[in-house]
Amino acid sequence: MEGPVRRNCQIQCKRCWKRATATVKDGYDGTMALLDSSEDPDRLLSYYTRQQVRFLDRKLGITFNILLVCIALYIIGYMFIYQKAYLEHEQAKGGVVTHIHGDVVAVSTGKPANRYFSAEDLAYPGLENGNIFITTRQTVHRQKRGVCVDPSVACAADTDCTPGGNGHCDQDLGLCVESSWCDEEPTPEVYELDTGDVQIWTRSTIQFIKLAPNRVFSTEQEGNGPRRGYNTFSVRELLMLCDPLPVRYEEVAELGAIIEVQFFWECNVKSEKECHPTVKARRLDTVFDPDNIGFGFDYPEHIDDDHRARNAVRGIRISFRTVGNGKCFSVATTINKASLGAALFSIAQIIADLLMTRVFFLKKKYIARKFEKTPDFSDHMAIVEARQKEQISEARIAELERHVIEKEERWMQMLNESDDFHEAV
Repeated sequence: MEGPVRRNCQIQCKRCWKRATATVKDGYDGTMALLDSSEDPDRLLSYYTRQQVRFLDRKLGITFNILLVCIALYIIGYMFIYQKAYLEHEQAKGGVVTHIHGDVVAVSTGKPANRYFSAEDLAYPGLENGNIFITTRQTVHRQKRGVCVDPSVACAADTDCTPGGNGHCDQDLGLCVESSWCDEEPTPEVYELDTGDVQIWTRSTIQFIKLAPNRVFSTEQEGNGPRRGYNTFSVRELLMLCDPLPVRYEEVAELGAIIEVQFFWECNVKSEKECHPTVKARRLDTVFDPDNIGFGFDYPEHIDDDHRARNAVRGIRISFRTVGNGKCFSVATTINKASLGAALFSIAQIIADLLMTRVFFLKKKYIARKFEKTPDFSDHMAIVEARQKEQISEARIAELERHVIEKEERWMQMLNESDDFHEAV
């Protein structure tokens, strides 16, 4: 069975090969026939090059060479040395994990009381991963259920009050008196918390997937613990890092603030050296709403079904971000930037041509040498066609000569017949 199968395969391969060669040959012959019938291949596939004119003028030559040197200095000095155009870049974002260490004991400036605040109390409630809130001022209102003025419901009539709350509108206050949480004591507890020395341990991590997919950069590479000034900062230190103006803790302790802290990684991903981030900070609450600066919120702490403590807190909300710029040497990027820079050399010729034809004293002579004017060819084709019509082709001349010869032969024949007739008579 193997013999017939092999012979069939060989026959099929030969047939396919013949078909392929026939197709290629027909295509080549058709292309060459098309070229021969439409236009001369030498003219169609000819090579074009520019004709250059050399101007023997030292001023023009010096100007052109100075421009070339300036462009070369720009490409080499600025692009490749200062901006490092031979590097390939990748922008990336990373993540941050934070831990809080510190506690405070504070005495109330309102109702007499004292209270211990642990790290969990100072950072309560947790917002989102990587962002923290540090309390600087906390006001505690002891409340119970009852009927009293609700400061959150403004009114102009009884219908503006909460439906089903058995309330009415106090026209003097412009607020509803209805079932609500009522303050048990006229003076709340007010705690001024000195949290400027609370420590924040940050762990920043980033990865450049395109340039180095198998390498991770982190602040924990050289050790697993916190290090002051590198990955651990106090609240005061982060405030003083704010740009363009440092922020003092005492300035924001009462109203709070919103701070963005950024870990910026700029790493050569192919280098064996360790890469360390640069820490930057800026204040955001003065940018978002200059008329209502600070940051604060309220949250309840229920004691039982009818009693609770309403905590009004002010503090510093710190948002941590990790961004980076990875870079490494790239041959393709170097060739690309070099070709773009080489294209700038044409500017030197453009400027030199403008100076030569617009500014220099001998500009008229330069223009006469630079530009070659041809005759007016607008009516040339019409004249050529008219002349071609007037000319008699060789075939027409041959036809006319043949008619003349035939006419002479007929005349000679008639003449010979006439002579024979006379001789017979």
